[in-house]
Amino acid sequence: MRTLKYHTRLDYAFFIIVLLFYIIGQGLIGSYLPSDDSFHFDAPADIDFLYYAGIIEQMQHSFPPQNPAFGGVPLSQSFVQYYPTAALALIVNPYQAMRIMNVIYLLLMAYLLRRYFPKGWGVGLALITTGSVGFGLINSLGIDLIARGFNHFPFFIALTVALFERDKVWLKYACLISLGWLHSFSGMLAFLYFAGIVITEKFKRRSIIDAGLCLIGLLSAAAITLGVADKPFYFPFVEGFGPDLTNLWMHALPALILVNLANRRHLYVLYLIAFIFGFLFHYNPFFPVFILYYAAGWAAAEIVAKRPKFSLASVVLAALMLAGFAIGATDKYDSRQGNFIPIIDSEYAEAGRWLEENTPSDAVIMMAPLEPGGTCRLMEKRAVYLGFIPHVAHLGIDWGTRGQKIINYFLKPSVYMTETD
Repeated sequence: MRTLKYHTRLDYAFFIIVLLFYIIGQGLIGSYLPSDDSFHFDAPADIDFLYYAGIIEQMQHSFPPQNPAFGGVPLSQSFVQYYPTAALALIVNPYQAMRIMNVIYLLLMAYLLRRYFPKGWGVGLALITTGSVGFGLINSLGIDLIARGFNHFPFFIALTVALFERDKVWLKYACLISLGWLHSFSGMLAFLYFAGIVITEKFKRRSIIDAGLCLIGLLSAAAITLGVADKPFYFPFVEGFGPDLTNLWMHALPALILVNLANRRHLYVLYLIAFIFGFLFHYNPFFPVFILYYAAGWAAAEIVAKRPKFSLASVVLAALMLAGFAIGATDKYDSRQGNFIPIIDSEYAEAGRWLEENTPSDAVIMMAPLEPGGTCRLMEKRAVYLGFIPHVAHLGIDWGTRGQKIINYFLKPSVYMTETD
């Protein structure tokens, strides 16, 4: 009984620390503008967040939504995870909605882990949502979740239910199918894991069903998003292919320690899938790293719950990773160092209102400039003909033709006026 009370207090202590980090983060990350010494909660602090706001706007008008940075074509990436944030954005501005959902999803993840791991849930939560080695070019899962939880949390919440739910089979199956819809790239890694379990469990019926449902979700989601890219569907696997541990090893090491201490076959499979994929494929290097941190959190919860002789080691490692998170998050998001500063576009507000009142919701706006630093917040209201080029190129879309047309138009607008309305 005394041991149970100790673990309960320990889990809640980790939970309170994590919750405080997230609440403080929503107030400070991407909100402080040093130039006027004030806070702005209605502006993007990174061009990715402007893109997210554009997706959220487009989701109100069509399914699938059009790409806000390459208007006129469907968005060729996962978008279902944004629907709760898009619904909240009907009440508050999209950037406030993102911050609110980050905390809501954290609380939901904590609830689920507590349900599945009565002992160890707080330690696992800390590693998943606030774990980091404190350095490296690739973010840990927690470093991204505290600012982009609205984007990544839904997948990991569904994965948690898919892995651990035993009573409500329908809920488990629904989450298995949803993985590919919530994030196709991570969903593919999840399918490889479930396929690995099929092999290690010698083709048991239950494991085959799990892998099959995950594959159905992945393929059905791909049927919506594939076909827009100009490159062949396999381009993510050939671009940046090759063995490389440079940005992986520092994240893989603490996860390996915890997985070994937990000594569970399922964890070894998940770790190896993420590690091998991250070792060989570098097109989207973040997501194998994210899976490694999830495996570390799962392992820590297992250790506290079922291997008490190693629980102190998992708690100490979680505390160290929590300290690493504080260092890494400060380095990444401290606006006083020129990072994550709100993007204030004084010209856009009136123009944005005019567009809302005078153009159809599916209108596509041509704009300049095209240089990487250019950020036009009109994307919050209407899709643009060509937005931030790295966003478009990352999806395998050939943006060059549109880029040249924009240049031609602004060089000789009278000649090309007939191509616009």
